[in-house]
Amino acid sequence: MGRVNKMIHETVERNFDEQLRRTREMVRIKSLLCEEKATEDNPLGADLSAALDTFLSIAQEMGFKTKNMGGYVGYVEMGSADAPLIGILAHLDVVPEGAAEYWKYPPYAAAIADDCLYGRGAVDDKGPAVAALFAMAALRGSMPLHRRFRLILGLDEENDSRCIKYYKEHEEIPRYSFSPDASFPAVNAEKGILRVVVTIKGERRDAAGVGAELLSLQGGDKFNVVPDGAKAEILDDGELITMWTSGRAAHAMEPYKGDNAVQKMLLKLLTVPLRKEDHKLIETAAAIAGDDCSGSSLSVKCSDDISGELTCNCAAAEGRVKDGAAEILLKFDIRYPVTVLADKIISNIEATAARFGASMKTATHKPPLYVPAESYLVQTLLDAYEEVTGERPEPISMGGGTYCRFLPNSVSFGPVFPGEEEVAHRPNERISLDNLRKCTHIYAEALMKLNKAD
Repeated sequence: MGRVNKMIHETVERNFDEQLRRTREMVRIKSLLCEEKATEDNPLGADLSAALDTFLSIAQEMGFKTKNMGGYVGYVEMGSADAPLIGILAHLDVVPEGAAEYWKYPPYAAAIADDCLYGRGAVDDKGPAVAALFAMAALRGSMPLHRRFRLILGLDEENDSRCIKYYKEHEEIPRYSFSPDASFPAVNAEKGILRVVVTIKGERRDAAGVGAELLSLQGGDKFNVVPDGAKAEILDDGELITMWTSGRAAHAMEPYKGDNAVQKMLLKLLTVPLRKEDHKLIETAAAIAGDDCSGSSLSVKCSDDISGELTCNCAAAEGRVKDGAAEILLKFDIRYPVTVLADKIISNIEATAARFGASMKTATHKPPLYVPAESYLVQTLLDAYEEVTGERPEPISMGGGTYCRFLPNSVSFGPVFPGEEEVAHRPNERISLDNLRKCTHIYAEALMKLNKAD
C-alpha cells in the first residue's frame, strides 16, 4: 500500500466516530415526501428540506462547497472548477416505516445494537451518503485533486426522481458517476421500471340481489413496496364486517422476499358469499393481480441472460363504490429485463386488461440501464473493491432503480455486500458498523483511483 493510499485509509479510520455521529443525526430526520404540505421554499415538504439543509450544513462545517437547488436537490463539491467532474449520486428521502410493531427499535431513533445502526435510511441511503462525504474528506486531505468531485443529494428518489431530473436540467453532467445505493461489487445492469394502474369497473348492483356488498378495499401504498397489510369492509344483512390480511413488506425489486397482503385479501374475498356483481369484480381483480410475482397474470413473464427474470409487485389495491357499482384500482410495479422492449410489456398488459373488460394506464416508466463490464468505470470500481476486500466478483444486475439510469457512464456501487440480506424498505432496516466502515474505505479507494490526471 502506497503512502498516499495509507493516508487516505488512516483518515477514514480516524474520522469514523464522527461519521457515525453524523449518520445518526441524519437517520433521526423523518424525511418522507409530503407534497400536501409543500411550499415554494419546500417543494417536497419541510421534512425533506430539513434533511437537505442538515446534510449541507454538516458538509459546510467540514469545509466543502455546497449548493441547495430550490429544495429539490443539493450537492457537495470539492476540486477545481475547470477540472473534469466525477459524480456520486445519493438520496436523503426514505420510504414510510410501515407498522411500528414490526420494528425492534423506533425507526427514527438511530439505535445502535448488535453492532448495527438501526433506522429508516440507515442503508438506503443516508448511511452511504454520509460515507461518501467522509470518503471525499479523506481524499481531499491526502492528495492533490485532479478531478472535481460532486456528491449529489436528491430528495425524491423513492417516488418519481424529480430531483435528478431537475438536476439534469440545471447543472453539469458528470463525466463518470456512481451511486452508493445498491450492492457491491458493482451493478452494471438495472432492469427497466414500469408502473401501471389497472382499473376494473364492476356492474351496477341489482337492488334485489342476494349476498354481502363490498363497501371498500384498501391495501398497500407505495409502488416500490410489497404491501404488508390489507383491509376490506363488507355489509352483510345490515352488519358491517371488517376483514384483514397481513403480509411481509419487501422492496419491489425483490418482491419474492415479501408476502403480498393485497393478493391474499383478494383470494380471501373469493371465499365470501358476496353479491354476484361484487364476486365477479373480485374474481377479475384476483385474476389480474395473480398469486405470485412473475408477471404471468399480466402476460408479461419473461427473462434475459443479462438481468434475469421480470418481477411484478401488486403494490396496492383500492376498492370503492361509485354510481351504484364497485370498482377496484390495482397498482403494479414491474421490473423488466434490460433487453426487453417496454412497448411490448405495455401492449401485453393493455391486452390482458381489455380481455377482462378493464383499462390500464402507465403511471411512470424508467428505462433500463446497462454499462458493459469491460468499461473503464466498472473496472475502476472493481479495482477499488478488490483493493479493500481482496475479492473480485463479476459485476451484477438488479431489479432496483437508482439515479444511475438517468445519467451516462453511471453505475451503482454498494453498500450491500455479496451474500448479505437486503433490508432496505423493510422493518428493522440497518447497516452493520463494520460494513459502514468498510464501504467508506471502498468509496475512498474508488475516488482515489478516479482522481487521475489526464
